[in-house]
Amino acid sequence: MTRLMSKLLIAILLLGSVGLFAKDVKNIKKDENLTAEQKHQKRLLGYVKRAISVNKDFSLKGISIRQSKKLKELPGWKIYFLDIDLKLLKQNGKTITVHDKIFSNGKYITRDFVNIVNRSSLKDKIVPDMDNSFYRKDHLLYGNENAPAKIVVFSDPICPFCQEYMPKLLKAAKENPDKIALYYYHFPLTMLHKEAPTVIKAAMVLEERGVKNVIEKIYAQKFNIDTNDDKKILKEFNKKMNSKVTLKDIKDKKIVSRYEKDLKMAGKMMISGTPTVYVNGKKDFSRSKYKEIIGKK
Repeated sequence: MTRLMSKLLIAILLLGSVGLFAKDVKNIKKDENLTAEQKHQKRLLGYVKRAISVNKDFSLKGISIRQSKKLKELPGWKIYFLDIDLKLLKQNGKTITVHDKIFSNGKYITRDFVNIVNRSSLKDKIVPDMDNSFYRKDHLLYGNENAPAKIVVFSDPICPFCQEYMPKLLKAAKENPDKIALYYYHFPLTMLHKEAPTVIKAAMVLEERGVKNVIEKIYAQKFNIDTNDDKKILKEFNKKMNSKVTLKDIKDKKIVSRYEKDLKMAGKMMISGTPTVYVNGKKDFSRSKYKEIIGKK
């Protein structure tokens, strides 16, 4: 839903690939106490607000610029990371938060820049940095929370790449608690792995029961059931995990809340694939920095 709304919003927001701020500049009251960048951000937010106001499917509850970054590739341009709270008018007032990115140089805005040589998207390459809210004790799998390297991973237990990667990362963190604090968040790729949500919720049930090393055990088992039938998934899960998790268990409010909070945190970081790894707030595109941290070649 969030990704769908994001695309819809940007289509409305930009009304094409590039937008001009000339009209906005005239409508903004001068404020001598604002810096040039603050004035620009005010114009940018005003533009977004007006673009959203014409849509009949949702109304704006709040909008903020969480972060911005200068572009090395394009001097004078920045990318702005937006947090947009929307009320869905056709869904009984349900609210969602859309996280998105737009580029601006103070006069123009654009959705993306595409390299015409290799066709790569600049928008896809630039991600927000992580704040301390992700270093939650209830998400700390292994390591000392005061360890110099704080690693946060978003993973799907059904994803074959995660199944190959996670055991190595888990082992490294488990064996080096004074070097690594490993924080784990579930991010099911539901379009590819329809059984993932059920497996994740069942794992959460076991954690609530006090079962140790649940995540490690799940990746060791390599669940690949290829169905969205909860009964069949739980039957296989219980067989492999030697457990007794029921449909009622995975529908418990506490479990559903935990599951949704993980999705919310992944949404905040605009995660689109797994495994996605951050080391001390910066995305590790190589997914191999943990080896440097523990001194492994």
